[in-house]
Amino acid sequence: MIELVERLGVPIVVLMFCGWYIKYLQENFMKERESMRHQEEKGDEQLIEIVRATSSALIEMKTALAEQTATMRELIGRLK
Repeated sequence: MIELVERLGVPIVVLMFCGWYIKYLQENFMKERESMRHQEEKGDEQLIEIVRATSSALIEMKTALAEQTATMRELIGRLK
């Protein structure tokens, strides 16, 4: 390290270190960003499954309500 400073000078060595550090930070940022993207994809998949489950439950409720309404109309018709 001392030999490098003696040959190139302090400013060049500092610039080289800064360049390496910036590259190091960018690589870590990209890894973190990829990890977050992967987590968001998992979350999106879970939300889609929840929406599907809720949608099918609502359709079942709608069908049951329609059947009960038809039965009530029939019973009211018999009472008249």
